[in-house]
Amino acid sequence: MMTLKQVSELTGVNIMTLQYYDKIGLIRSQERTDTGERLYDKDALLRLQEILLFRELEMPLKDIIAILNDASRDKQKALQRHAEFLELKKQHIEGLLSLIHNIMGDEGSRLDFSIFNTKKMDECKKQIMEQL
Repeated sequence: MMTLKQVSELTGVNIMTLQYYDKIGLIRSQERTDTGERLYDKDALLRLQEILLFRELEMPLKDIIAILNDASRDKQKALQRHAEFLELKKQHIEGLLSLIHNIMGDEGSRLDFSIFNTKKMDECKKQIMEQL
C-alpha cells in the first residue's frame, strides 16, 4: 500500500489531481491510515496508469470513467491502438527535431512542411476514440 504522497512522487501526478480522481471515482483509495490518510494498492496504481495513458490522448475524464467502467472493453486492443498512436507521435517529434536541426544547419533555406501534416496521427486518434 502506498500513501497519496508516495503515489504522487512515483507517478508525477500532483496530490490535488489524485484527490480529485478519487473524488470522482476514477481511482479509489482502498484503505486509510489511522490518521485518515488515503492508501492505494497495486490495482489502484494499475488503473492510474491506464488513466494516464488515456490522458496522453487528451481524452476527457468523463470519457475515461465510462471506458474504465465498461466491462466489455478489450483492454489488449485498446493498448495496441495506444501503442500505434504513440509510435506516430514519436515519428512526428523526431521529424520536428530533424527540421530544427536542418534549419540550424546548412539546409536552413530548404522549405519542408511535410512534418506539419498530422493527418495520419489525427486519424489514428479518431479511430482509437471511436473504438473505445
